[in-house]
Amino acid sequence: MERIIKIGKTLRNNWKKSIFGAVIVYYGASKLKEKYQINILMQAACKEAVKYGDASIPMERNPTVITVILNPVANKRKAKKDYEKYCEPLLLLAGLQVDVIQTTSEGNAKEVVENLRGTEAIIVAGGDGTLSETVTGLLRRNDEANRFPLGVLPLGRTNSVGNVLFPGGDGVEKVKQLIQSCMAIIENNTTWKDVMKIEPIDTGDETPSKPVYALTSIEWGAFRDNMAKKDKYWIYGPLRGYASYIFNGYKDSLTWDCSGTIKYTPPCPGCENCITKKPEIKRKWTFFIPNAQAAQADTKSMINPECSVVNELCFKSTDFRIKTQVTNGIPALSVGLGKNKYNYTEFVSEGWRRLRGESDVPEVVKARTIEFRPLESKPDVVIAIDQEEFDVKPVKVTLLPKMIKMFCKSELNC
Repeated sequence: MERIIKIGKTLRNNWKKSIFGAVIVYYGASKLKEKYQINILMQAACKEAVKYGDASIPMERNPTVITVILNPVANKRKAKKDYEKYCEPLLLLAGLQVDVIQTTSEGNAKEVVENLRGTEAIIVAGGDGTLSETVTGLLRRNDEANRFPLGVLPLGRTNSVGNVLFPGGDGVEKVKQLIQSCMAIIENNTTWKDVMKIEPIDTGDETPSKPVYALTSIEWGAFRDNMAKKDKYWIYGPLRGYASYIFNGYKDSLTWDCSGTIKYTPPCPGCENCITKKPEIKRKWTFFIPNAQAAQADTKSMINPECSVVNELCFKSTDFRIKTQVTNGIPALSVGLGKNKYNYTEFVSEGWRRLRGESDVPEVVKARTIEFRPLESKPDVVIAIDQEEFDVKPVKVTLLPKMIKMFCKSELNC
């Protein structure tokens, strides 16, 4: 008893050191527990992957070839290490022939995919930026390469599509997410995703560039600008998003004025005006591709008089967003507009609600095609397409339903 009292007095007299020591012990114990749980997960995943690797294949066919587009600098240069530690072992144990191509610069993924040959699936190991470049390179080709499956290993700082297909988090949950994404590739579970085609509108001032393709969203305004700055407040850890709204809510560097016009056509389930029947193409590689293409409806007899009706909307807001959406089985582009003006308190409060998932940009229009023309194009104002920044210019956005086949969890009705 005296020994316990003595220890208690020592801890009380050195309470600062005691608290510091307790924090260190707790942190160390949590890290050891996390490492142990990750090892158990990887052991189970490796055993499952080996089952596929040990399965016999016909003598006349070679192992399945997949190409991994790896961005080694994604997520503060952690992407390559995480890929080699958690993803590559599973793919190799499953008997896949893995060709890894590391990107060397911004836009390099587009060039790689545009010229890629001799693969049966493309896997993106990176974030939203690498995925956007890969999709753009894939759809710029004219050889129906989009019929090959596209996989996502969510290794970037922002993983909008990856988090939808494979919900995850940090630590152990992040490893679970990577394991699920790898097993979806190994098990060949796929689903079709809608894509937005963004084409510059020829204004005569300069030569129009090639179209860009996006899977998630087009964003413009103060809220997007604020979230792009949040990593500057890394010192606040998981609260850096909240801190960003506090420190930027009064600054003129955010885009407070989003003004322009949109011309749009309404959503359409498919008719002779908006669907073109594609011919069947014979392929050399067929492991991931069905024996016959999915049957398409005879659109020649389908007529929708409202499909070509053009509506116009003038807007002025602090927040503008376009994203893909499916309502009652009909794919559409959802246009959201925020309030015209926020004071500092309203902006911070709304931003915090969005961080908690309690609020979102109000939807005002559903469309199939959109012609977006900003009121004025300033050189220092940018618009985000799948988290990648572009100059604000007039563009035409077209919805391409079920354009990309992506690997997903089996529970997602793939």
